Amino acid sequence: MSADRPAPAPLAVTLGKIAVPTRMRTTMLRRSLREHPGPAVAGLAGLLAAAWLIRYALRGDQHTLALLAGAWVLGWIVLPLLLGGGRGRVHPAHLRLEPIGGFPAAIGLLAASAIGIGPAVSLVALAALPVHAARHGPVAVLVTASGAVLLWLLGLLGSAIALEVVGHAGGPVGALLTGIFTGTAMGVAGSLWAVFPWVSVLLVRAPEEVVRVMAYVPSGWPLSAVTGPPDQGVRMMATLAGIVVLCAAAYIVLVRRVITAGVPFRPRGTTALPLARTADLEPAAQRRTTAASPAGAGRAQRGWLGWVPAATRAVVDRELRAWMRHPLRLQYLAFAVVYGALLAGLPLLSDVDLLLPWAGPLAVLGAAAMSAGLIGLDGTALWLPLTTPGGERAEVRGRVLAWLVLVTPIGVLLSVAGVILAPDIDPLAALSTLPALLGAGASVPVWVSLLRVRPAVDPRHPTSADNPTDIVNVLVATGGGLLAAAPVIALLVWGPPGVAPLLPLVGLLSGAVACWGGIWLADDRLAQRGAEVLAAAGQRSRPPETVIPLKLDAEWYRENRATAWALVLLMVGWIPVIPQGVMALAFGLDGGWIVAGHLEGDARTSVALGMVALGVAMLLAGLVLWDRRPQTGGSPRTRSAPVKMS
Repeated sequence: MSADRPAPAPLAVTLGKIAVPTRMRTTMLRRSLREHPGPAVAGLAGLLAAAWLIRYALRGDQHTLALLAGAWVLGWIVLPLLLGGGRGRVHPAHLRLEPIGGFPAAIGLLAASAIGIGPAVSLVALAALPVHAARHGPVAVLVTASGAVLLWLLGLLGSAIALEVVGHAGGPVGALLTGIFTGTAMGVAGSLWAVFPWVSVLLVRAPEEVVRVMAYVPSGWPLSAVTGPPDQGVRMMATLAGIVVLCAAAYIVLVRRVITAGVPFRPRGTTALPLARTADLEPAAQRRTTAASPAGAGRAQRGWLGWVPAATRAVVDRELRAWMRHPLRLQYLAFAVVYGALLAGLPLLSDVDLLLPWAGPLAVLGAAAMSAGLIGLDGTALWLPLTTPGGERAEVRGRVLAWLVLVTPIGVLLSVAGVILAPDIDPLAALSTLPALLGAGASVPVWVSLLRVRPAVDPRHPTSADNPTDIVNVLVATGGGLLAAAPVIALLVWGPPGVAPLLPLVGLLSGAVACWGGIWLADDRLAQRGAEVLAAAGQRSRPPETVIPLKLDAEWYRENRATAWALVLLMVGWIPVIPQGVMALAFGLDGGWIVAGHLEGDARTSVALGMVALGVAMLLAGLVLWDRRPQTGGSPRTRSAPVKMS
């Protein structure tokens, strides 16, 4: 007689299904912490920022604090999307073969998303809201704490929805967002002298414009609920909870859609005719011509590129399509445009419009710098020009012409906009420099990318984390543009007074000479070292990562001292840079453990700058040691010499 096992309770089965994504995420996080120092370093930097936010909440302005909290939640939603953070997450597509429904899968995926350094640090940062509300009593603390939890859930849901929707919407969307974000960050960093006065005013007390806007921003509702009328507070908290519920419902629908159909949205249906019928129905005047077509055929379709040889025109078409479709190229272009516009426009915050006409040249220079590694994105596709008669010449000239076609309108439009916005500024120097930068920026990056090939790690799924752009390539390409613009600047500064009308001609000649020189160097490099360039561009193998134990292991330390010291320097190096240096200089932190805070005047500034220099040196040393770490299975730097047998 056999006794049947009792069937598990439905609740236990559901909880078991919900726990599947959580266990998957825990395993991913454990392995990520062992193999990469990035999450630990980012977590330490985030904790420092969260600690500063809590400190500001003790005495800071209510509306500024709400603005900072909203920026934190927005960054939590956007940053993983921009920096390739979705690769370490559990996605709904991973559960398609699991016997789990849409609702349990959504709950499990949200629970898995909450496991990680980012959600933990964000929860600590949002604790600044109840800390600020402590001055209004314990009830206010409870209300704002619940509001902080709702904001945390909003960030968690928003990040999950954005990663799933934008990730399936295609690379270009994420690439544009990445370029805009990084360009904004670098533009603000390059214009700190103009931004700091505005930031200082905002940190002391929010302007009336900010106060009015924050009444419609969810991050300001928890604090407004405890400082305003009770009925208004109830409406705000109920609205915030309703937004969270709507986002949760949208995520559940999204997960169910992905589990059943494989994609969050059904692509728009297209009806394709058979190839033979399409060829028959296509008008003869609209058919494309090939290189083998008669000389007169298709001349109308060539348009303004009719003077360009067919092989070069094919490369131009290919490059323009690549610029519009490849995620990293779109990221580079968006970065250059935003970076140049902000470098020229942000000084307006300090009533300085001198740089507005230079928006175009700055964007062109940024585009040239970001184009210095494009050969590495093409990989083994370089065998096509190498095996075609005259292919090297067409490849170089096609890339140069495509870059000019793409970037020249951007530079001209930004320059014209700057001239219109700053009519009192003489734009002659900026407009004369623009053609010189365009000529150098079109050809010098092609030569540099052929000279120092840096292939992408994952060409099939390129993200900003796989950015192959090398800092040396960027500096050389930037130096080429500055060298081309040097004659114009030299004549402007040291030339006689009557030389100003000749500046545009000098800029055109400098750009033409720089463009010809870059083309000549690129032609020679590709013709003489084409096989070497192809071999370097085709190297896609990535060395295995060094496994880092989560517990103290003396034997591992003896064998991996460089790795251990690199981790220590990369984690500790941020302390003298941010709290001891930047915060003491920018925000005037006094006393406590801030060394510069106990000094005054020049001594304070010197110590803070010394702390920044010390931290930068530690971080650079950590990067050098991390690059020299022993690789699993051996590497060219760590592989021992062969033993001679007698």
